[in-house]
Amino acid sequence: MLGQLIANGRTSDVHRFGSGGAAKVLRSTTPQHWAQAEASFTAAVRQLGVPAPEVRDVIVIDGRAAVVFEHIDGPSMWQRMLEHPSDVSTLTREMASIQRAIHEAGVPEGLPSLVDRMHLKFSVSDELDAEERATAAALLDRQPAGASLLHGDLHPGNVLLGPDGPVVIDWFDATVGHPVADIARTMLLLQRDATDLRHLPGATPAMISSMHETFTDAVRDRVPADLLRGWCRLRAAGRLAEKTDLDVSGLLALWRGSATDSGADDD
Repeated sequence: MLGQLIANGRTSDVHRFGSGGAAKVLRSTTPQHWAQAEASFTAAVRQLGVPAPEVRDVIVIDGRAAVVFEHIDGPSMWQRMLEHPSDVSTLTREMASIQRAIHEAGVPEGLPSLVDRMHLKFSVSDELDAEERATAAALLDRQPAGASLLHGDLHPGNVLLGPDGPVVIDWFDATVGHPVADIARTMLLLQRDATDLRHLPGATPAMISSMHETFTDAVRDRVPADLLRGWCRLRAAGRLAEKTDLDVSGLLALWRGSATDSGADDD
């Protein structure tokens, strides 16, 4: 029943499926209940009017859980950037606008708290020692919690440019929290030497620098600098638990780079 391979990632492979569908098939090493979670989160945000794909079913294929989505006929924003480097700045600003719209869309029921999810990440991170885990947890608790819808992993590879406009995919990391936390995550994913950039295959240093600079400029007017510093550290520490990067030196440097804890008491 599986058709052409569309994309593959660390936790799943995406194939064409049936008539106008796309099946995201989890790897055997991925917790199989993640499929139902992503399906539920995606359906919930779509009901708010957020541009997310329609969820058609959750099934099992060859012993592996899979989510069947509608197939979005169009390239990813990242593919468009690779094909048209002159459009990098324009598309990056569009992504920033999409993220802002997500933050202003409202909050569906059933999404986890970002703070709870981050505490769990810190508790299982073996890249941080006990003192660092405690420091990260304390810094997290000093941040304003916020109450916005967060995508949790927004970058150009997770935006599809469909015939009816952009569609945001990969909602497994969706949570409720502070918008600056989501902005900090995207900034981390667009930063040179922070991650191994496997989520943006083919990226050049010039493209990454341009995206990071443009995105930072686009969000500057709504991001308090002290709050951003704290969340950038926390996001770097949190990503360590995800085991997504072969070289974690950049993440450790970002986490350890500021000797002064940042925090705020106001929402």
